[in-house]
Amino acid sequence: MRLVLIALLAGLNIQAAENPLSLDKQKLGESPAGFRIIHVGPGKPGTARVIKADVPNQSTGTPESQRVIEIAGGDSSTKHYTLLLLENPKQKDFVYSTRFKIIKGTGVRAAGIIFRMQPNKKDYYLLAVKPDTKEAFWTVYKNNSPIKGFRYDDDQFNSPKNDWQSIKLSCEKNNLKWTLNHRRDFVTYDPSKVPDYREGIMGFWVRSDSQVQFASSQIRTLQEEKTLQLVSLLLNVTRNYNRILSLQLAAPPKEEIAPVVIASIDPKEIGKPAHEVVAKVFETTENFYGIKNEVAIVTVPVKDRNGGIVGVARMRLRNKKTSTKREDLAYANKIAKRLQAEIPEDGFQLK
Repeated sequence: MRLVLIALLAGLNIQAAENPLSLDKQKLGESPAGFRIIHVGPGKPGTARVIKADVPNQSTGTPESQRVIEIAGGDSSTKHYTLLLLENPKQKDFVYSTRFKIIKGTGVRAAGIIFRMQPNKKDYYLLAVKPDTKEAFWTVYKNNSPIKGFRYDDDQFNSPKNDWQSIKLSCEKNNLKWTLNHRRDFVTYDPSKVPDYREGIMGFWVRSDSQVQFASSQIRTLQEEKTLQLVSLLLNVTRNYNRILSLQLAAPPKEEIAPVVIASIDPKEIGKPAHEVVAKVFETTENFYGIKNEVAIVTVPVKDRNGGIVGVARMRLRNKKTSTKREDLAYANKIAKRLQAEIPEDGFQLK
């Protein structure tokens, strides 16, 4: 099933916007095109280049050769910072993920990501890690000086076994959520008390003369991320219900618009108009059932915790010689209840 998931997500990436952090077209041994390197504090800017390195697979731990950006800070001073900036496009609401490993350094060994940097290159947010002391920081910078933030340390910090830190950050308005080494955290800041950066440049950050490799970096829209989460949910359901031949989830992309397929175990279906039966389910909240080539086709509502319909699941079920219409409908509604149990806070509707 894991291989199926990887294949499906690869298919989804074809439909998604091009990842501006992709290294596929970058030249090995050279500074990455489309980026600008600057520094704060004493000394000169560090260096950045695209190289190949062995990076452990997140699932299996097996080393895999892949392209990474290696940044070396320009000075061992504790007040020196090297920033590699992706200036275009500027990001507003997004999901930003990367993995990184600090290879060496004689100063403060720290690294992380910057986001929503303003045009003056001095105002931004930072999410950074000091692995040696098991500390992590979210910090607001104004005129290159930290003015607000928080930290968590040894009791809260999860150290990865292979030294590859993993960050996944989601930004929507003033609501910031992230996982650091799979530990969840979030900040909802008060715009009246914290500089309110809602759009800006993003990039990588290293402190002192730390030498750091950044791998698997990606930017997605919130909609792309939600689609991937829903596909993952459908695949997990498929793994547990072995009669499923196909499974898709449909919902209106916006109110008063016809339903579309928002997630499917077949990536080619995503974004296409839903079957006409789906609209009938939304109107009536009833189950629909049919047989084609001895395969049961069942379309059922998916409801929220208050009983309101938020989506429609349509599936083809592998035939059982002894199964009846009643049994097939009961089976399909078990699947709908499983989906209901894992409905995101903001429902299935894509933005």
